[in-house]
Amino acid sequence: MYKFLQSRLVGVLLILTTLAGTATTVALAASAPVGQPAVWTPHDLIVGFDHLPKVYSCDDLWYKFRDVLRAIGARPDMRILAYQCGKKLGQQAYSPQVHVRFYIPQAVGHSEARWADVHVISRTVHLGPGHPASITSSDCEFLRQMKDDLLVALPDRVLNFNLACEAPATRWPFGVSVQALTPVAGQARVAATTAPAPKP
Repeated sequence: MYKFLQSRLVGVLLILTTLAGTATTVALAASAPVGQPAVWTPHDLIVGFDHLPKVYSCDDLWYKFRDVLRAIGARPDMRILAYQCGKKLGQQAYSPQVHVRFYIPQAVGHSEARWADVHVISRTVHLGPGHPASITSSDCEFLRQMKDDLLVALPDRVLNFNLACEAPATRWPFGVSVQALTPVAGQARVAATTAPAPKP
């Protein structure tokens, strides 16, 4: 009888040990960061537009830049200053300029992972009418010049684009696709701050 109880006790202990090990493995897997380690890298650019087909207000430009930069993984605490914009400037307003200061992630190797600010995943981001919402069907030339002056200056890779803005409407919708590193939600070590309100 004693040997029987002893063997039962050993069996129960083995089961409990196995369950504890499984629970530990699951917990470790759940706590492991998703994606690739990255650091925030600063960018300071002036984007100049040349003879756009329509006049944009300074607020319009602020929102479009904010939304595009956020779509490709930029940190929320960007600084955007649009100038030479608005109908009051007449013909000059067709060639506005936008000064942007922002941070986007740059992947680091495993040896530098301890310095990582954020974990990221690589994904294809499509920019076009409605993506993001502030880009409209009348923004083809705006997006074309943004691609040439802003997107190509970043480490994100432009995959393809359809920005033949003077082509017949049957060739639309226009757009550009970018391979971007975007932060994994909830895994950034740098606190996100609220972007400043646009200036008129």
